Amino acid sequence: MVCFKQSHTTMSTHRSAVGCALLCMVLLTLVAVPEALAQKDSPDIPTVSNATAWTDIRIVQAPGRVIESGTLVIRNGVIEAVGRRADIPWDARVVDGSGLTVYAGLIDVLSYAGVPEPESIQAPQPVPDRSNPSFERAGITPDQSVRSDLDPSDKSVTDMRKMGFTAALTSPRGRMLPGSASIVLMKGSDGADMVVPGIQPMVFQFRGASGVYPGTPMAIMSKFRQLYREADRRMQVAAMYESDPSGLTMPPFDAVHDAFRPVIDQDESVIMFTDEVLEVHRALTLQKDLGFDLVLAGLNGGFDALNEVSAAGVPVVLTMDVPDNPQWAAKLKADSLDQILASYTEETRTATFRDVEAEKRNLEARQLMARAKYVGMASQFAEAGLPIAFSSYGVDIKDLGSNFREMMEAGLSEDDLLAGLTVNAASILQTSDMMGTVEAGKMANVVLTDGPLFAEDTEVQMVVVGGHVFDYRKAKGEKEDDSDDDDSGDSSFEIEDNNTSEVNQ
Repeated sequence: MVCFKQSHTTMSTHRSAVGCALLCMVLLTLVAVPEALAQKDSPDIPTVSNATAWTDIRIVQAPGRVIESGTLVIRNGVIEAVGRRADIPWDARVVDGSGLTVYAGLIDVLSYAGVPEPESIQAPQPVPDRSNPSFERAGITPDQSVRSDLDPSDKSVTDMRKMGFTAALTSPRGRMLPGSASIVLMKGSDGADMVVPGIQPMVFQFRGASGVYPGTPMAIMSKFRQLYREADRRMQVAAMYESDPSGLTMPPFDAVHDAFRPVIDQDESVIMFTDEVLEVHRALTLQKDLGFDLVLAGLNGGFDALNEVSAAGVPVVLTMDVPDNPQWAAKLKADSLDQILASYTEETRTATFRDVEAEKRNLEARQLMARAKYVGMASQFAEAGLPIAFSSYGVDIKDLGSNFREMMEAGLSEDDLLAGLTVNAASILQTSDMMGTVEAGKMANVVLTDGPLFAEDTEVQMVVVGGHVFDYRKAKGEKEDDSDDDDSGDSSFEIEDNNTSEVNQ
């Protein structure tokens, strides 16, 4: 019994010691928890978050809709909130947006963005019958898709993004019917990652085959009619076979004619690029004859067909290009150019050698007047009430900024220009539910600038594409390096840094 009592006492003492030890561990844990939580927010340990909130930032939600100071919240590639007093999520990284303006990312409606130029162009091979070449030799490949040609590392993607473009309708390179275009984002690890699901319009241009049929504008129009009507006939034969194949031979499949199926069914449109006013009339004639859905692009010189285009009621995508300024005009000041224009008269004729200078000035004035019509074309279409969009097809990207400013000087309002590059473009591409404005629920495609978007001294600070932030801010004294394209890789996004970087928000 004594032995038992001693054993019981020993065990009780042991239990008490264990209990004290456990209590001490709990108390130490409770003391350590606040310290651990404090360390989480320490500047030495970056907080991981999929949400970023820009505060006190000027927000241009759409043309004419401006919040002078508000909050923009982006999470997982989507705009979560936007407004004067938008709630800031508890887990968001808060960024002071003072001095910055945010716009919807710009959209290019017909472009080569992401499609590298061929390193070399091979001479076309001779064919046995130049009047009947293969489809590929004739530049007729509507069954091809641009998806297989896309390269997110192509310099055109970086150049467009630095201008504030976040999306584009990209076309394959080729001739009369190069293939179907796709809406692409100015980011991605591969071509498939760039493509936005949606429309895939057929691309057409008045660019004939070299040395074979169809090589002339009339031949191109004739060939397009033939392809369209033959595709329609094949669809009818296929429908008959599908309804009752008894006694019928299965119709053969042809990829080129089958590519017309969504166009004939009006599930897809044909986007026709025109490079002169005659091509505008020819495109409208084809649409009237065949009845497909047309998007008219380019319209170089389209001011002479404004009434016809307006009456047709088709979407209009104007070129971002403007004619080069004459070299002699570049040397003169604005008041001297005004004097030349003011002295113009249609009655000037050269009677003697003494009149040569007057005629020269008259010809210079006509040259300036002709150029002014091209530069002012966008303004004319906007004033006519047409919801214009814009295309960089065949335009040098580095000229876009100065071209936009010239268009505005020629009468195009800033709101009309912004609409053409955002809301109108999204409407034509049927993506208004995901891009074109800075609104909650839309894709996080925005551009942040240090001033008005189209002003000459404004610089793009950051571009967000599908939640990926590309930081183009420069440190003080840092010079622009055109060769620096290292903004497409993943890295941590530290908003205080001045290095070009990207993160998936």
